[in-house]
Amino acid sequence: MENIFGIRHLSPASAYHLKHFLEQKKPRFVLIEGPSDCNDMIEDIVQDDLIPPFAMMSYTIDTPIQSLLYPFANYSPEYVAMKWAYQHHIPCAFMDLPSSAFLTMEESQLQQDKVIDLDMDVNDQWERIFEHVDDTFQFKEAVTLFAHHLRELNPPDGQTCLREAYMKTTIEKIKETGLLEDDIVVVCGAFHIEGIQQATCLSDNEYQKINQKLVNRTLMPYSYFRLSSLSGYGAGNKAPAYYELLWQHMLENQPKQAAYDYLSRISLYQREHGYNCSTAQVIEALQLAQMLAAMHQETLPSLQDLKDAAIACMGQGSESQLMEAFIANDIGTTMGYLPKGMSKTAIQNDFYSQLKQLKLERFQTIVATPLELDLRENTTVKSKNSAFLDLHRSCFLHQLRFLEIPFCALLPSKQDTADWKETWELKWSSEAEIILIENSLYGESIAYATQFCIKQKLEQSTNMSECAFLMEEAFLCGLPDSLLHALQAVQSLAIDSSSFEDIVSTAKRLSRIMRFGTLRHSANENIEPLFHQLFYRALLLCVESCQCDDKVAHTIMEAMKTMNDLSIQHDHYMEEEWLQVLVELIHRDDMNPFLSGYATAILLERGFLQENDFQQILTYHISQGIPVDIAANWFEGFMMRNHYALIARSFVWKQLDEYIQDLEEQDFLRALLYLRRAFGTYSAKEKHDIAKNLGSLWHLDENSVAEVLNGDLKKEEQDLLDELEDFDFGDF
Repeated sequence: MENIFGIRHLSPASAYHLKHFLEQKKPRFVLIEGPSDCNDMIEDIVQDDLIPPFAMMSYTIDTPIQSLLYPFANYSPEYVAMKWAYQHHIPCAFMDLPSSAFLTMEESQLQQDKVIDLDMDVNDQWERIFEHVDDTFQFKEAVTLFAHHLRELNPPDGQTCLREAYMKTTIEKIKETGLLEDDIVVVCGAFHIEGIQQATCLSDNEYQKINQKLVNRTLMPYSYFRLSSLSGYGAGNKAPAYYELLWQHMLENQPKQAAYDYLSRISLYQREHGYNCSTAQVIEALQLAQMLAAMHQETLPSLQDLKDAAIACMGQGSESQLMEAFIANDIGTTMGYLPKGMSKTAIQNDFYSQLKQLKLERFQTIVATPLELDLRENTTVKSKNSAFLDLHRSCFLHQLRFLEIPFCALLPSKQDTADWKETWELKWSSEAEIILIENSLYGESIAYATQFCIKQKLEQSTNMSECAFLMEEAFLCGLPDSLLHALQAVQSLAIDSSSFEDIVSTAKRLSRIMRFGTLRHSANENIEPLFHQLFYRALLLCVESCQCDDKVAHTIMEAMKTMNDLSIQHDHYMEEEWLQVLVELIHRDDMNPFLSGYATAILLERGFLQENDFQQILTYHISQGIPVDIAANWFEGFMMRNHYALIARSFVWKQLDEYIQDLEEQDFLRALLYLRRAFGTYSAKEKHDIAKNLGSLWHLDENSVAEVLNGDLKKEEQDLLDELEDFDFGDF
């Protein structure tokens, strides 16, 4: 078959010469290597308002989801063939195995086929040998010969032979409609030319019984980053933006201009980013690139020639100085665009509709862009939708976050209490589109998919705090039905829960919903009774939970901190009962000393511990009658809160100093481990102030003492401390 035109995927030269070949042959039918079950997409692909890069995606309808992507750029020869056929009113179809058959094949088979494509696509000599050929006949002959030798080095596997037999059969079936062989142009990867010519057609039975799975198919925007080798796409190329540039100049019949244009863009990028790069350096780089090409007996510089010349003449020999410029101009930030309604899944249509409605379309770029939201009502606008635009944006973005669609990331708040303000970072990627499509299994819209996933996770949850987490997620996502279902799950599990930490964690999530429910237009009447119930149960469990070992003490401490915060946040809710629990913790000797010390710090901080009482408690816990482990552990817990209030109390440091002075050596070493950990939470300034207190206590110059105590440790001192960390004091 003389009308088989072998190509390399994503090759400007292949696209350019294929276009000329089609114009010369004027076929009546065009067949293209591509999944034959995607023929219905061609009508959309050739529309003028579709902007490459884009991809066809096929994916299984059952979990675990398997998917296949078929990406295209402006200069993809397959895309050029489809556009040419459409413009000349010529029928066009894909002829390869259906994507459903590929998804059925063993993973090892798919991998073998990709290796052959990879060997051909990343061949370092491809550009020098093929991209600068200006004669279509010479190009076609050269590519066919290259593929012949490649096929000898890499004999086709069984899957490749099956593909080639299927394509041969498709060609024959088209001929059966009355077309002659010369009426059909076949476009395929050059590796398959001989295979198609030599293949034996499948029988009708074999052709119809190709193993297939039920699949869904859709179109999606793609990006040049995804096409580049940086993204790991095997059939891509290293510089899609550069090849786009080369393609545009080929269409203008001025391929030499690509070198001028590329180096000029590198120079512009450098100047825009603060580097000196003169016109003279650009001219020198161009001359050097042309000399390098001549050394390779080429008429035009390759991309590598251009980059080598730019490094020498514009980067002072340093590749790192030009690396960002190379990435920007080799890969770029180009993203494709699909017109509204062209995607094939309802969830995609909903997503793009929401982007437009919420005025988020400008964030659909591969450059990360911040977005600050104010969830309060905007009283300066007239319509209700505009007044609560940022609130609706927040709900939508939280839904995407929950579905793990990597379009948005919620940044940490700088103010814990400023829940009316959210800062997001938005960045689009092809991966986001893929995950979006995969979520079509869960619902026809973003909201329905989120509801389904919350319901599914609730059914799988056996832990009350997990259900409370999902309840808070439903609250942030603006899904009242899901919020109610999660609340019912929490109520059900709360009956039997006896974990202090679990109960407090759940109460904290309910508290957030209560405090900011009005802001997010969420009712609290069903939540408040459960919050009160859980807080009361936490009070009852707190003392018993503090009878624990050191392994869980820090976890209990965090729960105690939350209890204290909740009491304050809710108008000192059950304050008297909470204070009674803390008083019991500081006076009982069977409590974990770390937690007893922490309880003391809370009472002191809140002003419910008189100075005389506090001094008595401190003297009792840090005295010679108390084992050093217990005393030091108590002091560590005590030091966890309100550092400056403790620093200002000189008698604390006097008591600690006297206690340490009287310790035996082994007890001192043992205490040192706890004290190092306690002071490790203090800032450099706080440590400086403590050292000044000790200087005053010792009647020495305060600043000198602070300088000595806060200076860097000597190596032998650090080694000693490191040894203590691993030392077993059990024998003492």
